[in-house]
Amino acid sequence: MAACVCLFCFGSRAGDSADVKFTPFGWGCLEVGQIESGFYEWPGLSITPINHVWQQRAFGRFGYDAVYKNNLDINISGEGLVAFSTPQIGKDPQTMQTRTFFYIKTANATYTFLNSEQYGLQLQAGYFPYKYSPDVRNLGEYLFRSNAYPLLVYADFNYPKADLLGARAHFQYESSNKLLLFQDDLMLHSELYSIPVQNWSLSDVFSAKLFDAITIGGGVSFCNLLSVYQGNYMGGLSVEQYFNLDTALARSKSLYIGNAAGDSELFDWKSTKLMARVSFDLKKLLPSNLFGQNDLMLYGESDIIGLKNYPKYFTDVNDRIFYSAGFNFPGFKIFDVLNLELEYCRDTSAFSDQNLLGAPTPSPFPVELNTGSSLGYKVLRNQVRWSAYVKKSVLDGHVDFILQCARDHKRINFYYFDYNYMSFMETLPSGNNWWWVFRTEFNF
Repeated sequence: MAACVCLFCFGSRAGDSADVKFTPFGWGCLEVGQIESGFYEWPGLSITPINHVWQQRAFGRFGYDAVYKNNLDINISGEGLVAFSTPQIGKDPQTMQTRTFFYIKTANATYTFLNSEQYGLQLQAGYFPYKYSPDVRNLGEYLFRSNAYPLLVYADFNYPKADLLGARAHFQYESSNKLLLFQDDLMLHSELYSIPVQNWSLSDVFSAKLFDAITIGGGVSFCNLLSVYQGNYMGGLSVEQYFNLDTALARSKSLYIGNAAGDSELFDWKSTKLMARVSFDLKKLLPSNLFGQNDLMLYGESDIIGLKNYPKYFTDVNDRIFYSAGFNFPGFKIFDVLNLELEYCRDTSAFSDQNLLGAPTPSPFPVELNTGSSLGYKVLRNQVRWSAYVKKSVLDGHVDFILQCARDHKRINFYYFDYNYMSFMETLPSGNNWWWVFRTEFNF
């Protein structure tokens, strides 16, 4: 409570300056849902079907946005989470307890060098959320929410964006006749999601909006371009080996991917991702006061997650391509968003990070789904995913109600960090698997 009081006092005092404008903001939500049909991966890769598994979380966020002389914008916020883990096992009390977390959500500064009618130039540094496709609600936006070797997707409900740590240079050009808006983001960012963490990647994302109706965009990410480790990666070393330079260099260069034919290649954790997208605002063809801002948006995206092939496990780049498309049906200003998205990816592995996080020595080898376990369960991945999303805002946008039903990249809510219960794979691999979730959001 004292910290909150100090923040408000600090804001009121600094707000008296003509050069500085402070804006407090807050956000919270309650989220409930159920996995109607899916699978759970016990340690040792024993995969078990699950059904009607309840999922529940609550979030709260508070922060300040400070603008100095209309050039420097500093954004800092913290977020808290109240969560319940899955599974809840009576003989293990740690699984039955409510978990609470508090963490930094944003901590960044943006300086505007140029802001004219046609040109804009900004530099942002710190920890910040990044989203390049404003239309995507669930499926897509994978340039930064994915891992190539093995193929993984990092997704969370109603958060189709990535949190980046690093620096971003933003350039913008708008033609004098307003028929072209071009934007480009060049980013140097540290790896947060997948092994090897802390390595640095270089990415560029661009978009061009034509006639205020058509947007085309693309991007490239050179992942793990700059390694901060003594060799390729030292995650599999003991403590003694980690701090011994010679041993580290020897061990870190020993990971090869090969097959029985003798073909093998040194794996260095680097990958190159490509993204292309397009969107159409069909309201421009059917102008009417009946449509809401988000109605009649048609969009698609394709992502290549890892250009390079390796023997045995990663032999065809087509297995690492995502195709996604979405459409916003007319809500007629009754609903803010009525959205349907579809996705196709040829890969049929478990989409599991078992070999990254659960193995003594992290490796990029994919985990295959069971096709006939000792319990008789047969699990085959369906290559098509879908998502239906509805949003309704009230009280001038300060309260939102969101409902989603999907077969997407959902994972079990897991918060007590016990390897004995951790499921590393996606929860909804088969075609008849799905879940629903309802969220109430409030913000100021």
